[in-house]
Amino acid sequence: MKKLTIMLAAVLLAACGNNERLTETDLSKYFKGIDGTAVFYNPAVGEYKVYNRELSQKRSSPCSTFKIMSSYIALAENIATPQSPKIPHNGNRYQYPQWNKDMNLQEAFKTSCVWYFRALIDRIPPKRVKDFLRRFQYGNQDISDWRGDQNTNTDLPELKGFWIESSLQISPLEQVQVLARLFREKSPAAETLKNLMLVTDTPVKIYGKTGLGIKDDRVRNAWFVGFCERDGKKVFFAVRLNDSENPIADYRHQASRYAKEIALDIIKNADIF
Repeated sequence: MKKLTIMLAAVLLAACGNNERLTETDLSKYFKGIDGTAVFYNPAVGEYKVYNRELSQKRSSPCSTFKIMSSYIALAENIATPQSPKIPHNGNRYQYPQWNKDMNLQEAFKTSCVWYFRALIDRIPPKRVKDFLRRFQYGNQDISDWRGDQNTNTDLPELKGFWIESSLQISPLEQVQVLARLFREKSPAAETLKNLMLVTDTPVKIYGKTGLGIKDDRVRNAWFVGFCERDGKKVFFAVRLNDSENPIADYRHQASRYAKEIALDIIKNADIF
């Protein structure tokens, strides 16, 4: 066991890069019995604070957190702007009423509208998507299941994709590294995306996106990823829940909300800066 622990530490440190350190921290009280992991990365001091180290390296589907990357690609490629012409609603009635209308990027991001982002990603050549994933080292960079057929949770093609319980996989550690690379650029696309991601601006500015993966009628993972900003300094974070059997009554449909609440609680009360 000791040898395995040393090996895991070596793998993590190698992933983190030169002159950076990793600190394990006990954040279990914030998870309140839910199995999960948290990674906080402060590039100003070169430190990763990690809770549940082994799980932080485990890849899984990004689900709706991939809307961060797909929005960035669409903005960078001038395929969309926040207020660009709306993509027409297809007439289907979805379980989320806010999806049942024409959408622009800003509305779709705020409502996490899957059909919109399915239509948006189809406007980008797969080779360009692959180029961006390679550039930002986005997990396994696997978009081979472009249509998302590996996920049989729905029969509606507009609610499927390679990023939803399918071929694309990423770990929480990789999520924070991707975000750090993306927002290091200070490009117009990154600045626009930052505004889309704003969750709260008091007392700390917090930017993020939730994600929920359900497959075979079970929660596979639930995410909240992003960054917080104070006095011009950014800390990037990823919280992922890995609990498919939790007895909380509304956990199946609200797991990503729990991930978000856990992250906000940690940012508010723990020493992450």
